[in-house]
Amino acid sequence: MKLQNIRMVVHLSCEEASRLASAALDRDLSRSERWGLRLHTLICGSCRRMQRQLDAFRKLATSMPDSARQQIRDAMPHLSADRKQQIKRLLADTSRADQG
Repeated sequence: MKLQNIRMVVHLSCEEASRLASAALDRDLSRSERWGLRLHTLICGSCRRMQRQLDAFRKLATSMPDSARQQIRDAMPHLSADRKQQIKRLLADTSRADQG
């Protein structure tokens, strides 16, 4: 395991742990990310509780009938195509400013 990965496992903050727990809903975490999150939640009761809540939410969402999911999607506000493009431009500008 690389030194930077070992540091991440050992020095994971609550903010990083919550980001990883959320990311795990969308993608498979790397080995070092999984270990870091696992070790952090062994020590931190707040993050352990947050992860249990995310797991419960995931189970609830995946067991929901398609018709209920569609009703929720229909009830949510939608952004116009122009607004989506504006947000993409702002994010790209911010990313370039952070890099420069």
